[in-house]
Amino acid sequence: MGSRSVVAVETPCPASLFALRPWTCLFLVFLAPSMLAAIEAPDSAGPAVRASETQKTADSRKDEKKLEKYDVERIGERGIGHGFNFYSRKREHALGERLALALDHSTKLVTDPLVESYINRLGQKLVRYSDADVPFTIKVIDTGDIPRAYGLPGGYLYVDSALILSADGEAELAGVMAHEIAHVAARHATRALTRRDLSDVIGSMAMMTGPAGMGIADVGGIAGPLSMKKFSRDAEYEADLLGIEYAYAAGYDPQALLDALEKLHAIELQRAAELAKIPGYHLVSHVPFHHKLARGFSNYPLTEERIERLQSEIATYLPTRGNYIIDTDEFQEVKARLLSSRAPVLRRHNPGDGNIGPVLRRTESDFNSPSTAPAGSNMRAVAQTLVSNRR
Repeated sequence: MGSRSVVAVETPCPASLFALRPWTCLFLVFLAPSMLAAIEAPDSAGPAVRASETQKTADSRKDEKKLEKYDVERIGERGIGHGFNFYSRKREHALGERLALALDHSTKLVTDPLVESYINRLGQKLVRYSDADVPFTIKVIDTGDIPRAYGLPGGYLYVDSALILSADGEAELAGVMAHEIAHVAARHATRALTRRDLSDVIGSMAMMTGPAGMGIADVGGIAGPLSMKKFSRDAEYEADLLGIEYAYAAGYDPQALLDALEKLHAIELQRAAELAKIPGYHLVSHVPFHHKLARGFSNYPLTEERIERLQSEIATYLPTRGNYIIDTDEFQEVKARLLSSRAPVLRRHNPGDGNIGPVLRRTESDFNSPSTAPAGSNMRAVAQTLVSNRR
């Protein structure tokens, strides 16, 4: 029979296991907190991370929708101005017609054929490159020294002569006109009126439901106007974006609207400086959160915010183009025509005619010693005479 080999296996002594346990326990005690932290960290940070990722996804989708809605290549096919509106196209046009008639009767119209024809052609060109689906009636008015334009519902556009005179080039004028055309294309006026009417209806219904309804009506009386003001601010932002797109599509430099806004900002700063001279005006600045309160109750966004926003939108929505229309000879001709019509007429009249207007008059020194008069003295005398006559 074969021999069987036996291998002796040495098993650990139970005493040695007990000897290792203290060290194992100490090892686990020191490592347990870090191990637990490593295990729990993903679970505790998970909701925050997931919320952040969800927000980023939502923002990304929102940006994609906005890029699609304001795609400059799809002007006229984007449904700008669609949405909830109590006013039909016919009713909107009738409203604009009444407003335009009132404006015609209350303002001075510029009837120079050269100016009228130029502004109408420029405006109709911008309308062709816009989302507007109504015909436009465009007129020039003279209401003072504030450069502005008015877009009325239904396709009525009024351009103040002060805007033409303040613009440095045709692109700047086109940018402001395009902004007003955007208000008409997006139907901002009637959509705002719809919100106001809806707020009034809800308030009336709340009043009929008893004390609780009266409380709701009181809240709505505050929330409604604030909502309207927010809509007005958002409408300005949208008109800015649409305006630069229409001007861009028509070939103009979109940066020109920024130049116009910077001029508007300079006027606002000048007015603020004048208001600051009023005693007690600075007390308003000590009201807590007065900047946020003023912004919340304002119908228009701050001009600085509009400029910053437009700078970002130009880079985002408008592809770079090599050449833009900045100015034209026709614009400068129209501007010079308006300037000449505003210049005072210097004329002569006899002392008995009365002081009717500016007069070009010579002094005795001009008649007696013309050769010894210093250069420029004649012009200074004329200027002094004009000033004294105006007083």
